[in-house]
Amino acid sequence: MRSRVFILVAAVVLGIAAALLTAQYLRGATARLTKEAQPVQVLVATQDVPRGTSAEDALKQGLISVQEVPQRYVSASAVSSARGIEGQVLATSLSAGEQVTRARFQFPSEAGLSFAIPDGFVAVSIPADDITCVGGMLKAGDWVLVTATFDPGPNGKDAESRILLQKARILAVGADTGAGAATDEGTTKSGSALAAGTRGANAAKAATVTLALKPEDVERIVFAEEQGTVWLALLPTTETQVPGTTGRNIKTIFK
Repeated sequence: MRSRVFILVAAVVLGIAAALLTAQYLRGATARLTKEAQPVQVLVATQDVPRGTSAEDALKQGLISVQEVPQRYVSASAVSSARGIEGQVLATSLSAGEQVTRARFQFPSEAGLSFAIPDGFVAVSIPADDITCVGGMLKAGDWVLVTATFDPGPNGKDAESRILLQKARILAVGADTGAGAATDEGTTKSGSALAAGTRGANAAKAATVTLALKPEDVERIVFAEEQGTVWLALLPTTETQVPGTTGRNIKTIFK
């Protein structure tokens, strides 16, 4: 009789324990499912995006946008905001509906300098030194005014200095394309400042400056570099238009 009672009690206890464990499991599973169903904001391609598209253009043109996706479907390396791809270019094409991941976008220095060249422009490098290139303080992304000086010609014409290009953008100083200037998600301001300091040190040692120029301006700057001396003058970030000049020679330098 006692054994029957014991078996009955044990069965009841085990049944209750099983029910409690099942309820706990179901609560946990429900919580997990609820969490996985929570919407998470990520960048998603709204249409096919070709390789080489800059992050700025993709965002401005609406090729990619922030969308809400259930957490269970979010890629581990998905980018949640525009800041995560700032200053970068698309290294491989994106298909419509595809999430933007960190591996898809790279800095121009990683993807190749050609990604940093604007449409209709080409890249050309000129020799650089501390005297003609603002003390070695230039860096990628800066805008410069290009001046050329020519020695007297065989016909007795005076030596002359003249603005050759009123505004040109620097793509690289030496091999430095300024990738560290852009910050990824989580990058601190102090880290950015350190990167900027490193770029400055590298720029001072650089032997070349690479400019983005129209094809017709390449001819002008190459000729000036071969036949005269080229100087770069750094423009302020607020400069929108540089006035033209007539040039100077020994007769007009003090006028």
